[in-house]
Amino acid sequence: MERAKLEMDFLDQGGKKFKLTVDEPREDITEVEVRAAMDAVVERNIFHTAAGDIVDPVGARIITTAVQELEI
Repeated sequence: MERAKLEMDFLDQGGKKFKLTVDEPREDITEVEVRAAMDAVVERNIFHTAAGDIVDPVGARIITTAVQELEI
């Protein structure tokens, strides 16, 4: 069984990286949709860090992990 997660990286006002992770994103999600979601996070000022507001989307990736259950 495979599991996936979407990681989105942002910078905050202090220049520090902030990572937002979504488990099991849609298999057919596009780069355009991810960028739009990241822009919405910044525009709506949804998250704050100790260094301030999230100000810039800087990267994203989908990480896929293969999981093999063992009978014990």
